[in-house]
Amino acid sequence: MARSLIFSFFFLLLIKSYSQTGKLIVLVQDINAAKGGELSTGIFLKENFPKVGKQLLGSETTITANPMQIVFEKVPIGTYGVVSFQDIDRDKKLKTNWVGFPIEPIGFSRDAKIKFGPPDFNDAKITIEANKTLNLTITLK
Repeated sequence: MARSLIFSFFFLLLIKSYSQTGKLIVLVQDINAAKGGELSTGIFLKENFPKVGKQLLGSETTITANPMQIVFEKVPIGTYGVVSFQDIDRDKKLKTNWVGFPIEPIGFSRDAKIKFGPPDFNDAKITIEANKTLNLTITLK
């Protein structure tokens, strides 16, 4: 009896820790609304940053204006990198040139810069805290 009570207590504690979430509001600016397409925004763990299609949470929204706001409810607490890009041809992929440099407008959390490859996760990382809202601005370039 005591063993099952202890197990139940730790199980509930584990569920509670995983259920703690925050909210992320991403304002994406410098969208070329005339070119249309979709705004693709993803929240990435360090090990997958910034591999399009490997995001923890994502949103694809038809471009209707500049700027646009994307809201992620119930984001698990933790540290992430955020990427937005304008998918002009709506193929769900980031177009790049022959050397791998993006040719569709893209931006990263904390305005992390592309140098000789994708930005370092540490330059883009943000932290989601339990029961808090984080407002983030991403500028497409």
